[in-house]
Formats: sequence, C-alpha cells, structure tokens
Amino acid sequence: MIGNDGAMGLFGSVMKFGGLMKHNVDFGAEAQANHALAVLRAQNLDCQPADAKRFSPGIFLSIDPESDSRAHVTSTAGELLNLEMTTERPGRWLSLNIELGSCDLSQRDVMGFVCKTRADETITFQACLRSGQDKGFQDAFFGKRVISYSGPSTHADLVKLEERDDIPPQAPWRELILFFPPDLRQLTLIDLSLFGV
Repeated sequence: MIGNDGAMGLFGSVMKFGGLMKHNVDFGAEAQANHALAVLRAQNLDCQPADAKRFSPGIFLSIDPESDSRAHVTSTAGELLNLEMTTERPGRWLSLNIELGSCDLSQRDVMGFVCKTRADETITFQACLRSGQDKGFQDAFFGKRVISYSGPSTHADLVKLEERDDIPPQAPWRELILFFPPDLRQLTLIDLSLFGV
C-alpha cells in the first residue's frame, strides 16, 4: 500500500487516483491487460456504461445495438466489478472486453486466464482471445466454459499456442473477451488475471 491516494496493484502496477496516473512496470505479453485490471481493482465505480465506451482504462462492455439492454456496473475495493443488466429484448451478444494492446505472443508457449466469479442465477459463459488483423479480427475461444453460481467459483483455462492456427504470434491489437449470455441479469467478477509461459 502506498498511502491513501495510491496503491500498489498486482502485476507491478502503481496507481495514483487523483489524475488516474498509471505506471506499468510489467513488460510481459499480458502486461497491459493485467495493469488495466489492477486499475479497475483499485477503483470504486458506480456507472451505467454505454456500448463500447471504456468505463475504466482498457475495459468496456460490448452490447448488441439491436437489444434494449442497459448495464449498471459497480466496483468496490477487493472485487473487480458487479454487473447488473436490465433487458426486455436481448441481443445477439453481450461481452466484457479487456484490451491487451499488441500482446506479442511469439515468445510464449501457452496463454491463459484465471477468474473468480459469483452469480445470483447459475450461468455459463465463454472466454475468447481476439486478435486484430488488417481486415477485421480473428477469434479464438478457450476450450472450457466458465460456470458461475451463487457461491464464489474459480475457473482457469489456457491454450497451447503451437496447437492453434487461429492465434497469430503477432497482431496489431488483441482483446480478452468474456461472452456472457445476452439475457444476463447479474454477475460479479471477483477477480481476473492473465498469464503466459
């Protein structure tokens, strides 16, 4: 802890909240995403984010514009976020997107994530690594679905990069995307981090 106006986050991230000054001293391929998550972890949020608008640096919701879904995001110290959705007409997709920057994977053998979640109603969702291309993007889904229920549950998954032809070693940008059920009502993302070896 650095005092009342700042905090030493996980993964070598330091935040000073007054002007959201952020210093990331982790140079791993996952550094940008883990730093963004550390910034979110240290904030107290209460907002209604619009589609594709960052509610924390590097983190945003993607909501099908054909739906009438509305999001309410809160975040308190020790938990990443609580997401509550209101909808009468679910869309085709609903996702939480975490920006990874260019995230060079050429020196990695595996890429993975660990998350801890809780939900009022039992739900499952999928995680995806999206890699930007000259025209569009390439999605690569992790093999296991995340299951969330009333008690805290921890999930880990990884991909072996040499076995995948849908994850280019280098890309101009990447995102880790959590694809939630479009009719999601509530989910608490207690914690999330990425790793690579």
